[in-house]
Amino acid sequence: QIVAGVVHELNNPLTSIVAYSDYLEKRAVERERDAEDLERLRRIGEAAQRILKFSRDLVAYARPASEPPSAVALHEVIDKALIFCEHEFAESGIRIERRISEDLPAVRGIGGQLTQVFVNLFTNASHAMRGGGCLLIEAVLSELGDSVVVEVADDGVGISPEDLEHIFEPFFTTKLDGRGTGLGLSIVRDIIDAHG
Repeated sequence: QIVAGVVHELNNPLTSIVAYSDYLEKRAVERERDAEDLERLRRIGEAAQRILKFSRDLVAYARPASEPPSAVALHEVIDKALIFCEHEFAESGIRIERRISEDLPAVRGIGGQLTQVFVNLFTNASHAMRGGGCLLIEAVLSELGDSVVVEVADDGVGISPEDLEHIFEPFFTTKLDGRGTGLGLSIVRDIIDAHG
């Protein structure tokens, strides 16, 4: 409750900072202002966006969505997550290999939460492949036919053995460039656990 309250108080001024910095950046481009000033405005916007993302991650961690489970088409969830991550892929020069049959049976779950799982996984993969590479997403029916197995693989640098045991701990991150909050995989695990 404390986290949700703090985040709510942060989000309103942050949203204003993002909106006004975006507006000023567009005005500066139109008026051909100094390139250094333009870069400063971009950095203000990026920093505010980073705080906004962190605050949303905190809320998702502290108070997961409570909509009831229903029949979910996984290929639609995955495609939605891919669209959300398009800018990440474009920045890093990542190629997507999608091996998902659209006639897979629906799974029981919460679509929004499952989308969040894949957005986190795809974003991590993108950050691990800064020099480009391939993101493979494969979904198949299990051998018993009672579940759908989804595999997400990338050509990234991998995780060191000493970090591997900590990746699901809240606030643990190996991203030293300010990109990571250390909540993504913890949220992913909690959502997957809640889905059984």
